Amino acid sequence: MNSLLKVGHSMLREHDKSEDPFMIVSGGSSQGASALSDLGCEREFNEDRCGLVQSSNNKTWIVCDGMGGVAGGEVAAQLAIDSMKRYLERDSQEEASADILVQAMREANRVVVLRRQNQAFSAMGTTMVAAFFNRDEVVIGHVGDSRAYLIRDGAVQQITVDHTYVQSLVERGEIQAEEALTHPEAHVLTRCIGADPSLEVDTQRFWLWPNEHADEGDILLLCTDGLYSLVPDVEIGQVASTMSPQEACEKLIDLARARGGYDNITVAIVPLVGQLKQSPHPNGEDSRERAKSAPVRRSGVKLGFAKQLLLLAVMSGIAALVTVVGFLAMKFFR
Repeated sequence: MNSLLKVGHSMLREHDKSEDPFMIVSGGSSQGASALSDLGCEREFNEDRCGLVQSSNNKTWIVCDGMGGVAGGEVAAQLAIDSMKRYLERDSQEEASADILVQAMREANRVVVLRRQNQAFSAMGTTMVAAFFNRDEVVIGHVGDSRAYLIRDGAVQQITVDHTYVQSLVERGEIQAEEALTHPEAHVLTRCIGADPSLEVDTQRFWLWPNEHADEGDILLLCTDGLYSLVPDVEIGQVASTMSPQEACEKLIDLARARGGYDNITVAIVPLVGQLKQSPHPNGEDSRERAKSAPVRRSGVKLGFAKQLLLLAVMSGIAALVTVVGFLAMKFFR
């Protein structure tokens, strides 16, 4: 990860338990987050889907880009969203956040794989990128080429790595990253939901660190390739950091449509009161929970030391007694 995710100490304040750091309420739009999906200019159907799933313990934003011909993509994306919703709404307090998200995505995969057994949907599948929020912990999971971006002070960083053929070419050094989006096989996926019963999900785990200024927090942006293939990352960051989430979603979709809108376009923008870091805040919820569950060893050390002193005293007394007895015995037998 680059410098946007390095742990810093200069902007910290004490964590306030009463504050909801994510500012998310029910629905696809809220006082601090918004999501929009658009048909684009050339597609007959919108195969993208986005959703917000809330339970008593967590909140999850999900963006999907379905594929599979007439109705297939729509069905795959909607099945995936619905399956995630059913899984995430159950009580899962005892599980680790990353495990919850991975299992939810695997459940979505299981459902889509089963539906593919119907010949009419045999080619369908969907990408997925999801942001799972649990107290001050944030887990990003993805499969395919839908992306998550971190935006801080106008600077933008792509968090996810595309599961595509051209990305593998970039990693092998056969093409430059700038060539990937215009490559003839740019949209060939190497991984998606529905393609393989044994799905591998990439996850990244972060924690939200409080910021001194609530209006200067990070922004998390999820989107499909219909956006980033036409709107450069730098421009995405500029728009998202200078407008409200709702206005930014509308502006970004308008930009993509003005430049051709060849695909469906979906974007979700979630502002955070604080900054994402790769380790827990020392005063955060995660650190407090770990402290509660950690064994207390201090009293045990003191007790062990006291026992050692008592044993030493007893042994010294026995040694002294043996010496005295020996001395008396020698005098008696002379």
